[in-house]
Amino acid sequence: MKIIENKELNNVAIVKQTIDDTSDLPYIPPSPLPAKSFAMLVVAPAGGGKTSFWTSLLLSHPTKKKPDINRIYYRYFDKIILFSPSKDTLPMDKLKLDESRCFLKYNDEDLINFIEEEKEGENLNNLVVLDDSIRDIKHNKMVQKLCLNRRHITHNKEMDNKAGLSVLITSQKFNAADTYLRNNMSDIIIFKTSVKNELQSIKDDLMSDLDKDMQDKLLKKAFEKKYGFLYVKNYMPTKDRYYINFDKVVFEDLDNDNEDDILIKSYKQEEIQDDLKYIKNK
Repeated sequence: MKIIENKELNNVAIVKQTIDDTSDLPYIPPSPLPAKSFAMLVVAPAGGGKTSFWTSLLLSHPTKKKPDINRIYYRYFDKIILFSPSKDTLPMDKLKLDESRCFLKYNDEDLINFIEEEKEGENLNNLVVLDDSIRDIKHNKMVQKLCLNRRHITHNKEMDNKAGLSVLITSQKFNAADTYLRNNMSDIIIFKTSVKNELQSIKDDLMSDLDKDMQDKLLKKAFEKKYGFLYVKNYMPTKDRYYINFDKVVFEDLDNDNEDDILIKSYKQEEIQDDLKYIKNK
């Protein structure tokens, strides 16, 4: 492949959004986990580990007895709103969520009320959890807007700090999440599956930058342990895109410099377009 450089438009500046400022966060979570306004999709069959995964993210922290345990998102978010039909079986006593923001079933009104309240507030760092609610939110315009405009949707320009709103969605099947949602997730966690059409969709949607042999090897390695998972940083180029659990995958024989540059530029342009859409529709 040959690319002819445009010498007149070879250095278009990308304006950094102040909304992405992380200086007002209590701390920065360990890499590769995202720090602010992320959209995470966690996929696993029933009993496959997805609930344990996201609750562990919120509860994991060092203690006197276990000082080496990582602090991930423990007491990290100012407010959490939870939609989960499994709410009554979650470790609510440990999560210590506000019951007024916990719901057994998703509906637009509760989400809209939360967003409007925060938009008039003091620019907090919040999290929306949509746990096992994938049927209720499929092709849902409000949830699509939430995922697309999450970096802006609760920001109050009259207040200091920069609002953060992250979204965590769980699903028993990758295909159950609509294409729009899958494409707008910044971080995707895939636990073991042997369903043929699921595997093919994962390869087609998430791993098209790899050849078939590499796709198979990566999935086999990721799923070799019972609760192993493939972690895909959906906005990143190939060299920084794949993790097995939280361990980075290094492709020693892969030369994707040009492709990576194109992917980065493409993502940045999409991010700019998202910002323009938000401003236009505000």
